[in-house]
Amino acid sequence: MCIGTGLPKVLATISSNMDTILSSLRATGFHGVLMVVNYYSLDYTDPGGTAITVLLNQADHGSRGGPRRGGRRRVHGFQAAASTSFAGGKPCRAGLLNASPQNQFTCDVHPSQSGQQLLAATVEGAYRAALAGPGDD
Repeated sequence: MCIGTGLPKVLATISSNMDTILSSLRATGFHGVLMVVNYYSLDYTDPGGTAITVLLNQADHGSRGGPRRGGRRRVHGFQAAASTSFAGGKPCRAGLLNASPQNQFTCDVHPSQSGQQLLAATVEGAYRAALAGPGDD
């Protein structure tokens, strides 16, 4: 099946699932901040792949409002770090993804230790900002 044909259904399913997950968490009585970490593009210079990443991130926040509705915060991962002049929009080149076992000059999709640390620091910063009060995501 072509991505373009199946993508709308996948995005609708993701949105519905996120609504269910976040509503279920709230139904437990939890009133704290819920952190939703964005998907990251494997190559921000690839318009097609990055466009799909953007659509996934939009769907990942559910259909019931923006990222902060109900105490949710959107957490942006790798885009800024991958946008340095050295990395040129490529998280692999920025050292944020694991090197592929087959070829050390390419990466798989998983965060490296540096990528994991960046994501953790980004989540922590967004959480602290959420506790401090409203602001831009």
